[in-house]
Amino acid sequence: MITYLKQPRLEHPQLLAAWPGMGYVASKTVSYLADGLKAERFAFINPDNYFTPTGVSVENSLARIPPLPSSSFYFWKNPRTGSDLILFLGDSQPPAELQIRMAREVTGLAVKMGVFRAWTFAAAPAPIQHQDQPRIWSVAGTVELKRYLAGEGVALLESGHITGLNGLLLGAAAEVKIPGICLLGEIPHYTVNFENPRAAAEILRLLQRLLSFRIDLLQLQVDIEEYDQEITRLGRKAQETMAGLIYPGQEMDDFEEMMEDEEGEEEEEEESQPLTAEGRRRIEELFRQVRKDPRQAPRLKEELDRWGIYHQYEDRFLDLFRGEQGPRDN
Repeated sequence: MITYLKQPRLEHPQLLAAWPGMGYVASKTVSYLADGLKAERFAFINPDNYFTPTGVSVENSLARIPPLPSSSFYFWKNPRTGSDLILFLGDSQPPAELQIRMAREVTGLAVKMGVFRAWTFAAAPAPIQHQDQPRIWSVAGTVELKRYLAGEGVALLESGHITGLNGLLLGAAAEVKIPGICLLGEIPHYTVNFENPRAAAEILRLLQRLLSFRIDLLQLQVDIEEYDQEITRLGRKAQETMAGLIYPGQEMDDFEEMMEDEEGEEEEEEESQPLTAEGRRRIEELFRQVRKDPRQAPRLKEELDRWGIYHQYEDRFLDLFRGEQGPRDN
């Protein structure tokens, strides 16, 4: 059930919707946009239909049922030539069995408000570093929108999967004849549990061009600098942890020098024997063990060295010690 706080009159509105997901790319994009445009809240979805408390919060030794996640609609009237915007922002995704129901409730409002196009957003995990400039990919709901995106120079994602409501909304919009677009920002595989302001910034730059609005991205640049510092700090901590596990008592500088020497030797050496199917199964089993117990890392490193293939698995090996902190995706 949707409660309306007011009934705005909008011109050719487009809907931009987001829920939390990998890298919080979608929710960061729309929440920053709502703040930047000073969009006004005009409706919300009753949370009791989708969320149930599963515990209590404790403050000053007193137990309280916490507030349920909000799911709010905002509007912005474009002072220039271009569409007015409806922004939808969900604090959390409901249980899987209720997601399509929520998507249809959002598109029901879109139909009532005369929305002619829907936009969603998501993350695209990629083998990049956290300081790299991410590419933006797109998925179209119709052949016409596919041509539109190609004409605007936006890369099209050939195949893949968009999980949760950030994907489902496109399908729900298609049911009511509202064509949709999803923009996906690349994020490093090892940062999927961290809010990624760099991917959100790239999406917002593209949206400014496609939807004819302007917002100040200065605060996002501050967020990007803080993000880079935090990921670099955690990466350093992960290296130190790994050094202590594999070479107890070894100083960090000596460890890095040792790793560089080993990498150089591995690049020069050819594999003494090809990796067998049994060897590959053994390596995969050790990876599973290290995820449960990092103290098993030396055994995995020894096995990779025995086959002379550590350089092939290095990124995956290091990823075992990254991203142990931070929120989990919904």
